[in-house]
Amino acid sequence: MIRTVKINRVIGECTGVKTISFKLGNNIIPKPGQFVMIWVPGVDEIPMSISNYDENGNWSITVKDVGECTNALQNLNIGDFIGIRGPFGNYFKIPPKASKHIFLIGGGIGMAPLKFLANQLKESGFKFKVIEGAKNKNELIYLDELFNTKNKNIEFFCSTDDGSYGQKGFATGLFEEKISEIKHDDLKNTIVYTCGPEIMMYHIFQMCKRYGIELFASLERIMRCGCGLCGLCAIDPVGILVCKDGPIFNLSELNKMDDFGKYRRDFTGKKIKI
Repeated sequence: MIRTVKINRVIGECTGVKTISFKLGNNIIPKPGQFVMIWVPGVDEIPMSISNYDENGNWSITVKDVGECTNALQNLNIGDFIGIRGPFGNYFKIPPKASKHIFLIGGGIGMAPLKFLANQLKESGFKFKVIEGAKNKNELIYLDELFNTKNKNIEFFCSTDDGSYGQKGFATGLFEEKISEIKHDDLKNTIVYTCGPEIMMYHIFQMCKRYGIELFASLERIMRCGCGLCGLCAIDPVGILVCKDGPIFNLSELNKMDDFGKYRRDFTGKKIKI
């Protein structure tokens, strides 16, 4: 069922990225990692990760201008209306208190669901590390909320491909550097949550597999329906549907996916290289 909501806040995050908020009430409470189908009247409907939710019933999505529908969303203002279906999918589960090392690793717009998770971890009193990667300084998002936080439980690290902010290089390099500082016996008490470019997540998956680290990754695929009908988000050879079985998958599930890090489907259902 599509619910019509009014936009009540628009925040410019960085070049080409905005956060859009709306009120959906307290009768439905989303969880970090879930997504919604956003309908822009007269344009299209697309899946979007939920980037925040508060106790007043305000939901947020963070939108990067990459196509016709996202461009239309970027041009909406406070008071405009959009359609919402969802929330859909599974979610990032809060780790047990016994976890000694928690990492949130995001690349670009993949930081959106991780911000929602970070807020929940913060409210629950967890200590954790956030690693954000981007091509350059102008593509880093949530810097004020994460990097400039005065919360002593959060450590923030970032990398840029060109070295214009933070450490020069990739988020995967930063992650490898940080886990090298952890005692071998503590690696089994380490949990990683990641979302971003699939090539980045694939490298993180390989490192977690090598060191025996628990991993949860949020996958992105083309979705027309959000409820398992169109099949565009199917992953071979297991036939998993990202919209229904995901979008969050653990290391064991990822290990069974031949497509992970290699292929996705286009709008016709044809497999293309990532």
